[in-house]
Amino acid sequence: MKLIACLAVITIHVRFPDPFGQYVMAIARFAVPFFFAVSGRYLLSGAYTAGEVRSRAFRSLKKTLIVTAIVYAVYQLYSVFYHVLVGAKLAEVYAERYNLASLKRFLSFNSGTVLYDDSYVFDHMWYLFAFIYVLVFIALAAPVIRKCYKPVIAVLLLGLHLFTWIQDFRIVRVFGISLTTWYVLRSWLFTGIPYVLLGVLWGDIVDRLRKDKSEDDYKRIVDLWKIPGICFLSTGILGSCFETFIIGNKDIYFGSFFIVMGILLLSEALSEKGGFLCEMGRDASSNIYYFHVLILAILNLGTDRGVFPTVPGIVKPLVLMILSIIIFYGLPKLYRSVINVKKG
Repeated sequence: MKLIACLAVITIHVRFPDPFGQYVMAIARFAVPFFFAVSGRYLLSGAYTAGEVRSRAFRSLKKTLIVTAIVYAVYQLYSVFYHVLVGAKLAEVYAERYNLASLKRFLSFNSGTVLYDDSYVFDHMWYLFAFIYVLVFIALAAPVIRKCYKPVIAVLLLGLHLFTWIQDFRIVRVFGISLTTWYVLRSWLFTGIPYVLLGVLWGDIVDRLRKDKSEDDYKRIVDLWKIPGICFLSTGILGSCFETFIIGNKDIYFGSFFIVMGILLLSEALSEKGGFLCEMGRDASSNIYYFHVLILAILNLGTDRGVFPTVPGIVKPLVLMILSIIIFYGLPKLYRSVINVKKG
């Protein structure tokens, strides 16, 4: 599912032609909430005291900070390369990117020109920074997080989806910024915290079931989750399509919640299946998510300069998916195979 989710993100950044593309993108909006939820699924598993919760949060925070620093550095190097290539003045470019207004927007909503510029145009890294904020929040709230996380989930999810539906009325503002601005709800607060904590809740449910039931009873119960899982998944897909038809393009749909719940149910019920797609998701999904925008930027730059042929819009998402899988799964697997042969 992590593999499918990261490929779904590609269809958000490179849309299929409408109207098909509009509905594919609406369904694909489940991806980032799912990434938050699956991160929360194992985050606090077995951690109940304040010390255990804080230790888990800090351990994950350290890993996330390292990954974020690497990914951010790679994009900044590409940004410098791009602007030197097109003859732009770096001082002017970065003065426009890093100023007080953009820093405030970044610190408040994990978005803005601090994360992207015209060299790669998408601020997909907001997810990493939002997850950092969520981990800091959990560490700070460690003494009480186990007592109050369920109401927090309910309140923030309700706010997220209620505000999404009333965005176009322009009657609600957060920190002085209208809710019609995409990054207000798609942020660490309204998306990151509730979906990470939803994953924590799901982890608690599964862990409790494993503890209270025998292995055979556990397998029998989770096998029954297939039917509600399929129902949730189907409802979420149809619901997301209905929402985009009624309210247009949004960053989060209520249908996404049902899709995420369906995946959590089915993933537990089918946890022993494994296989080729599981291997691809394990080995490549993170890098595909982090760097598909870089591949897209290089592809667009090469096309603009006549290095690469123009890719028709109807197949461009598929081309980007294939390139991402080859680069981040196929080539590393081939390299490991060659190394193993040499060692043998």
